[in-house]
Amino acid sequence: MDLTPNTTLSHYRILSKLGAGGMGEVYLAQDTKLERLVAIKFLPMDLAQDDNANKRLIREARAAAALDHPNICAIHEVGDEGGRTFIVMQYVDGETLATRIQRKPLELKEACQIAAQVADALAKAHSSGIIHRDIKPQNIMITERGQAKILDFGLAKVSANRNDLASEAETQSMMTQDGLIVGTVLYMSPEQVKGESLDKRSDIFSFGVLLYEMISGRQPFAAQTPAKIISAILTTEPLPIAHYSIAIPASLEQIIRKCLVKDRQNRYQVMEDVAADLETARSDSDSVPNVARTTATIMMAATDKGLKIPAFMRSRLGLALVGVTVLAAALLFLYVSFPSAPQRMQTANAKSVDSPAYDYYLRGKVNAGSENRENNESAIKLLNEAVKADPGFAAAWADLARAYGIKSLFFAPESEKKKLNEDAKVALEKALILSPDLAEAHFVQGVLLWSHDNNFPHEQAIKSFNRAIALDPNLDEAHHQLGVVYFHIGLLDKAWDEVEKALAINPANTLARFRLGTIRRHQGKYEEALAIFKTVPPDANPAILNRGMAEVLFELGRTEESLSIVEDYLRTYPTDVGGNVTSVKATLLAKAGKEREAEETIQRSIDIGKGYQHFHHTAFNLAAAYALLNKPEQAIKWLEFTADDGFPCYPLFENDPKLNNLRRDERFITFMGKLKQRWQRYDSI
Repeated sequence: MDLTPNTTLSHYRILSKLGAGGMGEVYLAQDTKLERLVAIKFLPMDLAQDDNANKRLIREARAAAALDHPNICAIHEVGDEGGRTFIVMQYVDGETLATRIQRKPLELKEACQIAAQVADALAKAHSSGIIHRDIKPQNIMITERGQAKILDFGLAKVSANRNDLASEAETQSMMTQDGLIVGTVLYMSPEQVKGESLDKRSDIFSFGVLLYEMISGRQPFAAQTPAKIISAILTTEPLPIAHYSIAIPASLEQIIRKCLVKDRQNRYQVMEDVAADLETARSDSDSVPNVARTTATIMMAATDKGLKIPAFMRSRLGLALVGVTVLAAALLFLYVSFPSAPQRMQTANAKSVDSPAYDYYLRGKVNAGSENRENNESAIKLLNEAVKADPGFAAAWADLARAYGIKSLFFAPESEKKKLNEDAKVALEKALILSPDLAEAHFVQGVLLWSHDNNFPHEQAIKSFNRAIALDPNLDEAHHQLGVVYFHIGLLDKAWDEVEKALAINPANTLARFRLGTIRRHQGKYEEALAIFKTVPPDANPAILNRGMAEVLFELGRTEESLSIVEDYLRTYPTDVGGNVTSVKATLLAKAGKEREAEETIQRSIDIGKGYQHFHHTAFNLAAAYALLNKPEQAIKWLEFTADDGFPCYPLFENDPKLNNLRRDERFITFMGKLKQRWQRYDSI
């Protein structure tokens, strides 16, 4: 059917074509009954006979029609003409937010006003059980009066507490074709690019990307290829907005950061909270002086030229002191002195960011530090491809060494460990030869050093991690692993500080967050530890997470819940890596006075934990089980083993109530005196 001007559909007369995209053609039309302009959306001719595409168009109409909100484009009618389904919607006279951003940078006040409207509209959609799933500037219209209207609910999903628009299976078949993800990758949430089930928090992440772009004029995860964009979404924290413009209130920066947290458990949970915080930020933005805005614009232009702005100029105090004229003169001096300062991505000896090696590296780096078996295998495979394509790629060698080390530590049978450890050492040596000052290589050196096979040389590992941090203070895993060493040797405050630094750099570091719970458990703050553990995805490291949860529930006197976690885990993971959770079962049986069963479980923990690099955590629980059974000789033997095998955590030994039966035993008192001296020596490092 030829939709030329004056074509009539029912009581609608086509006036002109407004635009077209992959899933729709939109026409401006006259409603001859109500004498109003409307927009009519059709499927393109090549999709008109596609049943899934027609269902998607109807999904869009149903989703939007269910919503009555001034910032959501209204749906008037669904029709059919000549076998082609169409929807009739409110005509919005204006331009898309994408066009508006490209045409001219948004003023801070205008950006906040638009963001507040979009947030309120999404809050309405979410409260009606509807997730948009494709929030982006192209799907938001801005009228001449500055009113925002959300369009295109074609990817919308109605959550389970509402009437389903389509089953999840049907939704998935419509969302993917030939392995492609439908939607705009630049604005997708981490869970969306991983193909996980979505909820309203996915829209919140996309809104954060949108807000970042409105304020900075940049897309936070922009990269040369879809694979690199996905890698950035999963692993990279975008630059602070202050890098582009310091003329924004800190409250707005905090909103963006909280929207963009990669783990949805720690993101904003509801859009209403985002909208409320935006109102506060809008008030703050009204107090930003014009001189700061002008100065920020100059700074942004200078950054685009490749100039490095002195830190004092980037501060709010610097703005007040310097002023526009002086700052402009200073920037002119910098420009003349350094006219061609290039913007480089530090690829650590990669031949090119567009090379196959770099592509393999980015995809492998995502899971290089994962303690999940499937992720670890994927990382090793991809990183091997990276160094095969470019043998001079130091960073890829460093991450490959780390992945080998993790496989040896958690997953490999005893027969494979020796070769894996050798492969890890060779890969690390290559990284350090190629790039002696590569922070990642010094970090991996610390990881490989600090092992059972090397008798856990705490001080050497600390030295390597500190060297990595000196070379790159933003290397979150170096802070994280330094914190891990610190809590093993009982320096709990130092451990907390380092892990918090890791999370400040990368809030998506779920294992680092788990370690905060471990520190609180060692400090005897069990309720707080439990609350932290509940925010960690269960597949991050099932063995240690379930061990930690079961331990703190035991300490809280919630032994039935603790036993339930233990039994559920052991049904799912009967091999129980390192005897981690089996050892907690031993303490539960000992507490219940089931001596024979407890001793049998202790022996099973020893049998399955043999050779495990971090067996010392299991060993501590075996000591605790013997203490609960009033068998001090065996308990103290296992405590001595624990301390000598890399876990001399004096505060834990001093405070754990499971050891109370030992506290008057002279052998325990002597042991604890020596352990305290060791702890004090570590604290003086």
